[in-house]
Amino acid sequence: MKTLAALVTELENTMPFMEQKNEAVSQVTVGWHIEHSLLALVKMITATEHSNPTEYKKTFNWKRSLVLAMGKIPRGKAKVPSSVKPGDEISEATIKPLLEKAKQKAELFETLSNDRYFTHPVFGDLKLNKARKIIAIHTQHHISIINDILKS
Repeated sequence: MKTLAALVTELENTMPFMEQKNEAVSQVTVGWHIEHSLLALVKMITATEHSNPTEYKKTFNWKRSLVLAMGKIPRGKAKVPSSVKPGDEISEATIKPLLEKAKQKAELFETLSNDRYFTHPVFGDLKLNKARKIIAIHTQHHISIINDILKS
């Protein structure tokens, strides 16, 4: 599995194609996928960073188990939470600062203790190792969509 920093770099490398769109693949632009991925990564890492390990709740979640086992998220099955939904104006000016923040957060993530976690709205509480996998799977999901947009 690629590091979070490597995934952020992959997103950064698609910046020149921000305006591209292929409605057969996705209803939104490459820029939207970049910004959403960065917003989600920053939010998940920040939540992990500020978590209180004593509040962690271990539960079984079949959706989490399925995504972790498959290593991918099915396309078109999820609604984007408003907290990680890009605004109407997507540009280099909105994405560049997010890229820098994502790079910092990806680096910081590697220094967190294993008892840290974050609560995902669908998958529940995810301790550090599962959190890393879910963040990577989510980011790779959007990179794959971007690559499919760019193929056409």
